[in-house]
Amino acid sequence: MRWAIVIFNSMRTVLTLIAFSFSLLALQAQSLKDLFLKMPQEVCPVLSEYNRLEIVDNQKNDKTMQTRNLFRTFSEMKELTDDYAHLVISKNSEKEMKLLTKNDGTRIIMVISTIFCDDTPDSSVAFYSTDWKPLRTLDYYTLPPIDNFRRVTVDKATSQLTVTTTNAPFLISTDGSDKPKEPYTATNTFRWSTEENRFILND
Repeated sequence: MRWAIVIFNSMRTVLTLIAFSFSLLALQAQSLKDLFLKMPQEVCPVLSEYNRLEIVDNQKNDKTMQTRNLFRTFSEMKELTDDYAHLVISKNSEKEMKLLTKNDGTRIIMVISTIFCDDTPDSSVAFYSTDWKPLRTLDYYTLPPIDNFRRVTVDKATSQLTVTTTNAPFLISTDGSDKPKEPYTATNTFRWSTEENRFILND
């Protein structure tokens, strides 16, 4: 009888570990489509849960991935795959999302938010866990030390970031003349390093 109890408890432990492993695999297997549907509204306040459902449903039915957002204007998902999304929220704002894999196999979500001021883009980068808990940005990425407007884009295939900065919107005449200072533009590229779990500047 004692051996039967031991065997039963051992089997229960094994089954619990198997169930836990499958739950971890299911969590890791979530696609960006799944995560987009679960995205908290504060990440993109103008899109309700219904809006996100409509976008994904339109994709399933081979329709334009468009929805009327909470501002009563249209937002459109330009591309939505298992690990990449490009969402045009309005004519002045958009978001790119990319699933990244760390060296221990866990995945994180990178969200690039861009607004346009007189056609000049200003981008910010944020990172989240797959349950949409904010992560400390500086643990994964450090922007160049230039306090100007930035445009940050991600290569959906390689995960490489390209950061373009420009001071053009701020150029004014400082000596009373009508001639502005020369515009300054810089471009930096970063690659995702699984060894360091962060983006590092290309050599």
